[in-house]
Amino acid sequence: MVNLFGRNEAQRLLADATAAARAGRGGLVVLRADPGLGVTTLLDAHLSAARELGMRTHRIPVLPQSGTTTLSAGAPDLTEPTTIAIDDLHRADDATLLALHELADGLRDRPLLVVAGRHRGVEPARFAALDRLATAHDLEPLDDCAVRAVLTEFSGGEPPESLLRLADGAGGNPWLLARLTADDRATAVTTWATGLAGDDAALLRYAAILAEPAPVDELAAVAGMTPVDALARIVRLAGIGLLVEEGGLVRFRHPVVRQDLAATSAGLRGSAARALAARNAVPRAVAEQLAHTPVDAWTVDWLDEHSDRLAARPTPAVVDLFHRAVSGLPPGDPRLHPLRAALAEALMWSGRTDESQRIATASLAAHPETTIRHRLRAVLALICFREMDPAAAIAALDPERVDGKLSGRLAAIDAAACLAAGDLTGTERAVELATPAAAHDPLVEVFLLNVEATGLFVFRDLDGALQRLDRADALLEIAVDDRGLWLMSRLLRAVVQDLRHDKAALETVEQARPIAREIGAGLLTWLHTIAALASFNNGLWDRALDEIGAAMALPDQYGLAGPLHGVASMIMLHRGDLPAARVHAELAERSPGRGVAVFYEQIAVLASAHVADAEGNSQRALEIVHTLAAGDVGVHHAHTVATVGARLVRIAVTGGDRDLANRLVAQMRDLSTGESAGERGALMYCQGLVDSDVDVLLAAAQEFTDTGSPILAARAAEDAAKVLAASGRSADARAAYQTAIDQYTALTATGDINRADAALRAFGLRRGATGSRRRPKHGWESLTAAEYRVAELVAQGLTNRETAERLIVSVRTVDSHVSRVLSKLGYSSRIEIALGFGERE
Repeated sequence: MVNLFGRNEAQRLLADATAAARAGRGGLVVLRADPGLGVTTLLDAHLSAARELGMRTHRIPVLPQSGTTTLSAGAPDLTEPTTIAIDDLHRADDATLLALHELADGLRDRPLLVVAGRHRGVEPARFAALDRLATAHDLEPLDDCAVRAVLTEFSGGEPPESLLRLADGAGGNPWLLARLTADDRATAVTTWATGLAGDDAALLRYAAILAEPAPVDELAAVAGMTPVDALARIVRLAGIGLLVEEGGLVRFRHPVVRQDLAATSAGLRGSAARALAARNAVPRAVAEQLAHTPVDAWTVDWLDEHSDRLAARPTPAVVDLFHRAVSGLPPGDPRLHPLRAALAEALMWSGRTDESQRIATASLAAHPETTIRHRLRAVLALICFREMDPAAAIAALDPERVDGKLSGRLAAIDAAACLAAGDLTGTERAVELATPAAAHDPLVEVFLLNVEATGLFVFRDLDGALQRLDRADALLEIAVDDRGLWLMSRLLRAVVQDLRHDKAALETVEQARPIAREIGAGLLTWLHTIAALASFNNGLWDRALDEIGAAMALPDQYGLAGPLHGVASMIMLHRGDLPAARVHAELAERSPGRGVAVFYEQIAVLASAHVADAEGNSQRALEIVHTLAAGDVGVHHAHTVATVGARLVRIAVTGGDRDLANRLVAQMRDLSTGESAGERGALMYCQGLVDSDVDVLLAAAQEFTDTGSPILAARAAEDAAKVLAASGRSADARAAYQTAIDQYTALTATGDINRADAALRAFGLRRGATGSRRRPKHGWESLTAAEYRVAELVAQGLTNRETAERLIVSVRTVDSHVSRVLSKLGYSSRIEIALGFGERE
């Protein structure tokens, strides 16, 4: 009864047909299904139920070779209530089908029920006419509930998660589900699948050992046939439910079948590897086959020829193949040193750095030739870089310096290490040494493009940084197969995008995450740091805390604990948890940094300033801001001030130090290129704060809203409300206040809400005991602070261009505001805005 789970509809159909036959109204029922879906079991259950009702039953077999049945000689003449079952009708000969046609014509007036089962994908056109005379029913794979019921019966209780995951590969096929836990499953499944495939069993086995989805022409090549012949056979195998072919790509319908066939077809992998190599398949595809075969001379020669590409993007199978090849070579073999270097590199990119370091160090002790020696030094330096220890990376390269100079590739690595260490002079020197090699070595060029991009964003040339990264990406796509460099390029792009207040930074992080997880160590922690900052800046604070938690759960934070705690501290402050914010700020101060952490030192320092400000210790907060403004923090004060300038100016203004605020604004203006909306918004906001210019503050709030910086948008609206309230413009102040509160509420920024309430209460503005209200969709109260200010200027008779100049925004932004004002107020002209505004005043 196990395979009858999920077959209630089919059982009801057969029960109704049986009742009708007993009443003298017979019929033909055809059950169509893919192999393994339980037709045989269903027929057995049907015959058993019919016998219990007193009906005569007959099971008519189809002979495997000839397809003949007892119906081949003609239809039987039966007068008693009878049910006939025919399994594997797809194998039946033409005479049997003709006999069924004759029977079907007269069954409605006879007490005879014929139930036949067949594979639905086998010659469907041959059975079309018979299906029209029959009641056809398609058996589908079992749904999740039925699968769980089957597994529960097998397990004798709730199936474990491991079995449920395994069952996913069976695709709801009852026959496969019944064998998931069998000791001989691979043999049984192979026998079943190859029996169904018949003459195409070898092709099916080759499909199992190739990576999915396998191109038809590649499968044809390893199977030794033409693509046309292979495709015809694939179509037949698809018809019986074993394969799926879409757009020239082939995959198995049931992953567990592929898995078991591959396990029993290892003998085919050697010939498959040679066939793939002969057609210049990607080395990884050949290596995946060779990983399951003994290492012979051909394998070693092929591996030696393709070791560079394989080592750059290794799989566990490739690493194992390198290991076996190296261990089988005698001392003195000219292929030994190159393959050992490739093995060290493959281990490094696989995250097995201890093994990589041991092999590289031992290989260097054997004094290999210069090219191999440089490759091994590069491995040792990159391991240090991966561990966020740039000083050690520089030291690892020292033995190769001749008169203070390095070869092109080593100089490129040295440049990246010097930059990560904050040594800008050393970076310039290394770049100068590496540049000539970049003309003929794209790998060196990618290294230098990443270094240049970093230097450019440090000095606030964000567009220039993206241009360099675009060129690096093009080379990585066309000429360089190095996932370490690819990951570095992705991470740098995310940093630049976040500095531009571009939400695409979060997408870039997700692109990089799988490779960062594979390589691990400091690069994974760096990814979590970038993701935490981007999430924080975009108002996704729970996501930011998740990234921080994931980083802190790693065995080592590689010097990045400071900025991670700094971000956590600021989130806690925004949410009103000062004790937690204080703890994180203290941890940030105590956490030593190394490597790329030098680019994030301002985050930890800023957190301490915010905590001091929140505690009412404005003197301490201002001292910290003075330190940042003086350029005493971080790799370069241009990067430090530009990154957190808006927050620094706010602390200076709040603390009453206008000179410091003006100094910071001047620094920001000198550093600004005006390339990004985020940069323009920050400068606009700071100038508005210093000048107490409400128009500029509201324009900045809108700019921040448009660029996806919700916390800065809320701060700007709150500061605008304070200026408006101080000048006695209560209605305008209330609108800006409500805008700020709405944005704080969306961020769950309880601490900011409480602080804003307290600050504005001094001006007589209150939200009431019920807290923030939902902004209406229509009417004057529906306008945001920026929209209200635009309406006010329109009412004064200013054109859109004049309004844009007054607010220091684009004309397009004003156009959008005017359109929204008209829509929300239900007006059709600017005159109506002016009249309506006059009535409010």
